[in-house]
Amino acid sequence: MATGFQLIRLWAALFMVIAMGSTFSASGQETEALARRFGVIFEGSFEKADITTPITGARKTQLVAFYEWDFGVRQFTAIKWKDQGLDWDRLFAAARTGADKILMKIKPELVRDSRGVILYAIITDKDPFLTSVLLSPKLIDQFRETLGDRIHLVLLDRNRIYLFPATGGQLADYGPALVEEFSSTPLPVSLEIFLIDDTGYRVIGELERIKAAE
Repeated sequence: MATGFQLIRLWAALFMVIAMGSTFSASGQETEALARRFGVIFEGSFEKADITTPITGARKTQLVAFYEWDFGVRQFTAIKWKDQGLDWDRLFAAARTGADKILMKIKPELVRDSRGVILYAIITDKDPFLTSVLLSPKLIDQFRETLGDRIHLVLLDRNRIYLFPATGGQLADYGPALVEEFSSTPLPVSLEIFLIDDTGYRVIGELERIKAAE
């Protein structure tokens, strides 16, 4: 007859099997748990994706539909998109809500010159949906006092965003350094330049890549 301790161990083992069964199928393949968040991630156009929507003025950046689950984030496939009954209106609504929450938690780094004048700001965060902050109307409000009413923004990496005042030519001064950093960043997006203002966001140009020596 099993002792009380043995019964506890048996029940614990059974619980683990049940829990694993919710994540893995009988064949050992991972099966997806319920999505925690729907949202969008800005990606380089070199990434393949089923569900995308255009960005005004963009040639090297795309807006891709993603969902979060127990093991990170995944792009929506055409099949999963259809199964979920999603459309872009619903996804954008969820993404903007998520973007507002991300903006509430981030702590931008303000880079100043020797006189204390703010040159640019850097946003870094491990949240996979960080780039979706571009969708939030609160983004321009958060930086209006420090960077002005019109902001240049570069999505160098999924987890690293640079913001410059649109006036004063600061971005041009730092362009070569950003291009160099882009070449070694782990999750690159693009070198396209976004303009952020009260009307929203759009791409207005691209940082010039360093030409190889002939």
